[in-house]
Amino acid sequence: MIRSPARLLVFPVLLCSVWLATAARAQTPPPDTSVPTLEAVTVSGEQPGPGLWRVTRDGHTLLILGTLTPLPRKMTWKTDEIDEALAHAGALLMPPHVEIKPNTGFFGRLALLPSLIGVRNAPDGATLKSSVPADVYTRWLAVKARYIGNDRGVERYRPIFAAIELYKDAVKKSGLARSGDITRTVAALAKKHGVAQVDVTYTLLVDDPRAAIKAFKRSTLDDVSCFTQSIDNIDAQLADMAARANAWATGDVAALRDDRRAQQRLTCLNAVTEGGVAQRIGLADVPKAIRARWLAAVDAAVAANTQTVAIVSIDDLLGADGYLAALKARGYAVESPDGGE
Repeated sequence: MIRSPARLLVFPVLLCSVWLATAARAQTPPPDTSVPTLEAVTVSGEQPGPGLWRVTRDGHTLLILGTLTPLPRKMTWKTDEIDEALAHAGALLMPPHVEIKPNTGFFGRLALLPSLIGVRNAPDGATLKSSVPADVYTRWLAVKARYIGNDRGVERYRPIFAAIELYKDAVKKSGLARSGDITRTVAALAKKHGVAQVDVTYTLLVDDPRAAIKAFKRSTLDDVSCFTQSIDNIDAQLADMAARANAWATGDVAALRDDRRAQQRLTCLNAVTEGGVAQRIGLADVPKAIRARWLAAVDAAVAANTQTVAIVSIDDLLGADGYLAALKARGYAVESPDGGE
């Protein structure tokens, strides 16, 4: 089971999270590269953190904390504003997420485990070198040497899984980290004030998960474009991540928008959801389904409470198709933390 926002790479991340094989990483001499690694400068110490989006309708208020990942590893943020909001709230909407579960019993899940071995690898023994254009592979070797190091195992991955590995290792070396502590902190504050926490979950049941995994192993993905954008943008993305992390920490809403990241997310998401296996199990419908589930939860909570608080990823909030735009379309008035619409 995976709990995460309905965002980038849902099916591969699901498979990756339950992948049991831990293949040994053989060592090879790194290719020569003269391109320097970018140093991501991030804030540290106590920071004000983000403001809250204010959403109103019919005299009822929804205050939204937009979360961001990754964030500076050594940063703490002031919780005064969110603490005050929860002190007067009737409910806290937890971050929307998707659960993908096999529609089978305990023994059926045990029988599923062997089929997960090698799920990240390309079909028919293909390698990255044989799967992507030669010029792209040359650029891959350069960024791999800087961020991943001497690892032959990743060379057998599908391009999209190699891109995930590159992203994870690059983030680790940039002074950034995942931001799960934000949600845990807010949940603890809600508990202190006796505020009910509302789970917002969309569950996708896979009727024949073993068959789906076997089909995925045999299938090809149109993920070369995702892989290419990932390796070409990684240095710039690290700088963008650091800038957005600083913006989140200091409450600079205008600097949180990132069109390049949004475009790459869309490219990689399409590589996954437009495949035949994803279509058959209903994965392509998940982003819309979780958004609809969250909007319904907002309507119910706002109608029942004078004030409600919600936690949502910044990437899901912003943009023409984001949750804030959807709230406006439903008749809510939306005010950003800096006072703008």
